[in-house]
Amino acid sequence: MGAIFMKPTLADQFEVAAGLASGIARYATSIGLDAEPIARACGLDPSRFSALGERVGLDRVCRFMEALALISGDDTFGLKSIAGFEQGASGPFGYAMMNAPTLRDCLVFLGRNLNKISETSICTLEIGSRAAHFEWTYSPLILHRSQFVDLGTAQTFNHFRAILGDDVRQVRVELERRRPTNTNLHKQLLSPNVSFGAPVNTLVLPRDILDRSNPRADARLFAIMSQYMDTIEPRGMDGKDPVAAVRLHVAENLASDRLTLADEAERLRMSARTLQRRLTEAGTSMQAIVDECRKEMAERLLLETGMTLSSIGYKLGFSAPAAFTRSAIRWFGQTPSEFRQKNRKTM
Repeated sequence: MGAIFMKPTLADQFEVAAGLASGIARYATSIGLDAEPIARACGLDPSRFSALGERVGLDRVCRFMEALALISGDDTFGLKSIAGFEQGASGPFGYAMMNAPTLRDCLVFLGRNLNKISETSICTLEIGSRAAHFEWTYSPLILHRSQFVDLGTAQTFNHFRAILGDDVRQVRVELERRRPTNTNLHKQLLSPNVSFGAPVNTLVLPRDILDRSNPRADARLFAIMSQYMDTIEPRGMDGKDPVAAVRLHVAENLASDRLTLADEAERLRMSARTLQRRLTEAGTSMQAIVDECRKEMAERLLLETGMTLSSIGYKLGFSAPAAFTRSAIRWFGQTPSEFRQKNRKTM
């Protein structure tokens, strides 16, 4: 039986290695949850989880994890799900992380390749005179990602701990997720130096521990896995499909005042006339794309978050609440509050 059909969303353009979903489902089963119907309800096909090289929607995996956390009544589900993963479960990426000769090698590899197993919107590594700062986050279209971020951070710390031992406690962690009810597990599995509500996820590592040797390293295997990962190109659509690129950029930046044809053309390094022609050929326009993206995001924010109506209107780029209300009536035949009350479902 395949996945339950769910209406495609803009967030479906972001993907993650299917092996991650396999480990999540394995842990869920170990604590007595029937993960398969939950996965299908989130638009995932469990039969694809173990296929080598398979990729699935990042947003749907995040929904899967949040649903499992809610059903289990455990807002540290993501951290605990690390127990469902075997060494090297993420394939060449995992084996490279395991066999990096030094912590520096491990960190540099992470910075170069994280986006290839779970697509990020920010992934940067800066090594300064006193510390290394690694920052990452995901598209704002991925609305529910706390559990997924916890899992990924815990996996990274497992690799760091294998190299540093107890000195892993020197690593500072800043997570964008809300502060959990109980922070003890984050301090235990990550670091005592953990904080929440950050703008992006950040790891800060003192420079003097970066050259620590990995006692389990296999330099030859690390080189082979690194070379393999280098052959994988990060996905990029700007040059391949400018219409899709405009739609995605608009959806991620609805509050911006620079969503004009001229600005998009400049960003894509083409003339406004060329971009206009491409949009016309696709049967759309800048105005239509902005309106479509606002409608989709309005529906998701109203039904999937507890944001206030004024905050949603601002996030969608409306200058006044009345403008948001008029658009909602045109889209849904209801005011924003009526639409939320009549259609909202618990996750």
